Amino acid sequence: MMITKILQAAFGMTLALGLTAPAVQAQSIEAASVSSRNLIQGVDRRGPWGDSAYTFALKVSTSIYKTVNLHRKKNGLAQLEADQGLGVVAGSYSGDMVTGDFFGHFAPDGRDLAARLGEANIAHYNKVAEILWDTTNANIDWTIDATVRAAVTDWLKSPEGHREALMDPSARIVGIGTAIRDERIVVTMLLGDR
Repeated sequence: MMITKILQAAFGMTLALGLTAPAVQAQSIEAASVSSRNLIQGVDRRGPWGDSAYTFALKVSTSIYKTVNLHRKKNGLAQLEADQGLGVVAGSYSGDMVTGDFFGHFAPDGRDLAARLGEANIAHYNKVAEILWDTTNANIDWTIDATVRAAVTDWLKSPEGHREALMDPSARIVGIGTAIRDERIVVTMLLGDR
């Protein structure tokens, strides 16, 4: 049996309470450049995902991006533009959750999305929403298509506002980060507007 957990949160003016409910807030962060080499570290190795954990994770993130944009297009919405800064923050946080063995919008040290964006000192965004997906099991189908289908389907069928966040007409940019370790996959998606 596959165990899947999804959460969504954001920062700014709270529209709903709780970690699993959607929330949106306004945000201002000064612009600066970010180097992903300084934020994302790890050891690449062979596993059930194939020759490279990095390649598998990158392909999952890319395929989620394409799949979400297809769903948005079907619903008459503009496609999301990939944002490098959001991607670095998303990937770094997925990595933190995998290596720190936790899952949620708050890291064990109390850092939330606003703190992570502030630490990265990335460009100004009007709002950013965070959606998380996590699955663990010895029987995960380690194919990109199955992983992407499971993540996106869980978000679209979620009664807790994940579909609304993915289909938010005001969302214009996205960053997606996937991390894998042993028998666990974690995906962080950050949807925003500049």
